Amino acid sequence: MTDAPLLRHPLTHVRHLRGWSLSDVADLVRRRSGLNMATRREKVWRWENGRAVPEQAAQFALAAELGIDAQTVLYRPWPSWLTVLDAPPAIDAAWTPQTAADAMAECMEIGPEMDRRAFLTLSGDVALTLARAWAAVPAAKFAHAAGGGTTDAEVVTWIENRLAQLWHLDDLIGGEYCLNQARADLRLVIRLLRRGRSRSDIEQRLYRAAGELLRFSGWAAFDADRHAAAERYWHAGLRAAAAGDDALTGAYILSQMAMQHTYAGDGPTAVNLLDVARDRIGAGASRTVHAMLDAWQVRAHAVAGEPRQALRILARADAHWERRDVEEDPPWIYWMARPSTTIEVGMGLVAIGHPGTAVRLLEEGMAERSADYARDTALGLAAIAEAQLDQRDLDGAIDTARRAAETASGLDSTRVIDRLQAFGRRLPARAPAEEFRSYLSTF
Repeated sequence: MTDAPLLRHPLTHVRHLRGWSLSDVADLVRRRSGLNMATRREKVWRWENGRAVPEQAAQFALAAELGIDAQTVLYRPWPSWLTVLDAPPAIDAAWTPQTAADAMAECMEIGPEMDRRAFLTLSGDVALTLARAWAAVPAAKFAHAAGGGTTDAEVVTWIENRLAQLWHLDDLIGGEYCLNQARADLRLVIRLLRRGRSRSDIEQRLYRAAGELLRFSGWAAFDADRHAAAERYWHAGLRAAAAGDDALTGAYILSQMAMQHTYAGDGPTAVNLLDVARDRIGAGASRTVHAMLDAWQVRAHAVAGEPRQALRILARADAHWERRDVEEDPPWIYWMARPSTTIEVGMGLVAIGHPGTAVRLLEEGMAERSADYARDTALGLAAIAEAQLDQRDLDGAIDTARRAAETASGLDSTRVIDRLQAFGRRLPARAPAEEFRSYLSTF
């Protein structure tokens, strides 16, 4: 990991790779396009900060300089076509133990430059193609080598126990420290798999552990706003989960990919990813897992501007929860609460215009949640603050947001800070609001 600033826009990433200043970009676009851009560096700054979209001629000029063909510019909207410069994960490769191992090894090679990209590189269509390819892999497709083996079951059990420790550490502090720990364990799993001298049941457990470590690594990267890295971890995680015949972990990965797209404002892709996950595990799988998928789909529908679908899915989520059998649950879903009291649902209710209901349910969820869930506490308070602001309770909203910020001060979660900063930008130009923004700027 690196302490250097995150690269929040594809053009920022391109400039960094090429050593270009804002003025350099303006000059090359003017030179190649023949436009009188009046485009000094200020205009390029607006492109990078989402304040303006370059004229098509300017985009063609930039693409020509970068060696990207015009058809790509026409087919993919700004700024997504810039991401073709980075080699994407090999999502169209066959689903074999070797491609799973290759994808895992590639994740270990993620360098600081790729890790700093705070934007998605896979379009919604590509992400959905990957999800459907994983879902189409037949159960038990992978044959694992038989034999006496040299990897002891005790070693695999130790790795599996470490997973639970990582989950709870993430609840407490979140972020990059947890990612570093997961990567260290993943290196061990990769080394054991490369030896290729394990009994078939041990090898399958290793692939399952790898799938969960990659799922967790993607989650930690997502929480730290390192979205491109998260995509690569999750791609490798789907392959490892398939190699381990672990449909539930694969579905969990798809649910987190869906959340990533929801946060990016792409509700339809999130809905589609969750549908694929649900179809793959089938109706007979853990009802708690189904409740989770439905809960996260509530906010996806809200972001997609589909309030009726959001409320319908919420009712189904709570129904799953009431009929759950904890004996069916995978160990990783220990954190799940009644869907209507979860943070994602609360955010969805705010988005579809039910702030009062959101506050009530979020407060119920907060009362039931232990102090071990520090990041969830901060996110929940931030969601309540947003709902209070929608109710025009400015003082209450700022007070709640400050409590969220105080909780976040002990965390390593860029996602929480991003949420609070977005809240701060909504506040009016009044003294209490300015004081809160000033306080938040110290983070």
